[in-house]
Amino acid sequence: MMKIKLVFLFLSMVIASFQVSGQLKLGSAKSEINFREGPGINFKVVSTIDKSNLLVILPRESRNNFIEVFDIESSSNGFVSENLISVIDTLHFQKQHFFERSGPNETGDIEIDLVNQTSKTLFVWINKNTYNLLPFEKKVLDLNTEEITFFSSAPGLFPVFGKEILKKGSSYRWNFSL
Repeated sequence: MMKIKLVFLFLSMVIASFQVSGQLKLGSAKSEINFREGPGINFKVVSTIDKSNLLVILPRESRNNFIEVFDIESSSNGFVSENLISVIDTLHFQKQHFFERSGPNETGDIEIDLVNQTSKTLFVWINKNTYNLLPFEKKVLDLNTEEITFFSSAPGLFPVFGKEILKKGSSYRWNFSL
């Protein structure tokens, strides 16, 4: 419980002065609830979430009255019934600089190399898409929008989130390391 309070305090302090639009919400379960693979009661129950777990509610539309969340305690994402979650706080994305420009590309789109340089599985959420990067894995993303909102976390690490404006026709690299 102390760890959850520290994470919540850290996230609240970091984002206290944010002025950029875009939001993540922090929440908790009203009681012990099922954490599912997909948005509905027909999807497999992955685990049970205790009401003391801190949840990051990913900014997506609810489907079948289920929302996608990231459980900080287990460092995993899944779906929970929307009416069983209490929103604790709303966090705004801050302008960040995690994506290093590595040069131009020929596609005209934005190419991002996500590189997990850790021994931990990494959860990454970019513009409503989720990715799980295995230890030491690299994924290449092609995006056609310049405004990037992101959230990332791994077991035992503080979540990282923010917003960046990237330049079309450019390649970028985001290295994750400890």
